[in-house]
Amino acid sequence: MGTLFFRRFYMSELIHLEFNEQIQLFKNRNMIFKDELNAIQKLQHINYYKIKEFAEPFCTKKEGLLDYSNISFEYVLKRYYNDKHLRMNLFDAIENIEVSIKTNLSHVLGSGKMGAYGYLKFFSWCNRNEYCTYYLRDKEKEFKTKFTKYLTTTTNNEIKRKIRNSNFEFPPVWLMVNILTFGDLVKIIELLSTSKLKKLANVYGITGEELLSWLKTLNLVRNLCAHNSNIIDLKLKTTPKIHEKWKDILYVTKSDKYTNRLASVLCIINTLVGKINPNYNFKSIKLSLDEITTKNDSYSEMLGFKDYGSLEKIYEDKVRSRRKKIKKKKRR
Repeated sequence: MGTLFFRRFYMSELIHLEFNEQIQLFKNRNMIFKDELNAIQKLQHINYYKIKEFAEPFCTKKEGLLDYSNISFEYVLKRYYNDKHLRMNLFDAIENIEVSIKTNLSHVLGSGKMGAYGYLKFFSWCNRNEYCTYYLRDKEKEFKTKFTKYLTTTTNNEIKRKIRNSNFEFPPVWLMVNILTFGDLVKIIELLSTSKLKKLANVYGITGEELLSWLKTLNLVRNLCAHNSNIIDLKLKTTPKIHEKWKDILYVTKSDKYTNRLASVLCIINTLVGKINPNYNFKSIKLSLDEITTKNDSYSEMLGFKDYGSLEKIYEDKVRSRRKKIKKKKRR
């Protein structure tokens, strides 16, 4: 049985379409099929609207009707699978960033007079010039309430031991950060005093403003990756802070604004992961991007790069340096 219900033109009811009828609908809209039997098999397992979503960048309207401009079903399907592979690889890279940020945040919040439990007093580490006392008090209460709920259900023996052997109801900061979601992490960093935010950002060789902007973007992208959302056609509502080094490779719109597409996200990930682990293997990400763009300038532009050469530029040094290190190890 098919799963699509098609709305009649000028009528309100939706009409059920079998898989072969779904193909005919695509064909009526100028999508090309090289193997219709294979396409039927694919549509049985990949929703019609998911295919339609990945074909959307190539879709135009002619006299009010959708037109896929002779794009092939097989190419759209390839975009779907390449997006899936890219999401998995980006999720892994973002996880590396998350672990590093948590580690360094705990160092910032636990050093000096703050100690293991200083983080529990928000007034001692938050930006008091930006946020009033009442707001910080509410945030502290909100944080502790959420943590208390977590602690009643946790199976983490290390946390249980630390609480049992201390006079505090909460774990030390070095354990606390591991419980935070990426969203929680961003909220904590957003509250940091200027000096503490600067100290954290210095680890990655960037400004506090850049760090906060980038982490907000990565939080969104991480959620998209985790929920199987289309990532290659991403359009950010808020463009992240653009680092000076990226300006030569990112696409600039007619209104002189830098791209809000995936390219800016890739630049963020490359910059942070490159700092965290210079030996990180970017090969899988690069291969996915090559498949998506077919090393074509116009398809690279759709991702937010100036051209394919710009895309290649952000990976060539990392991939090349990793190859050299692998060769050296083999010689030994």
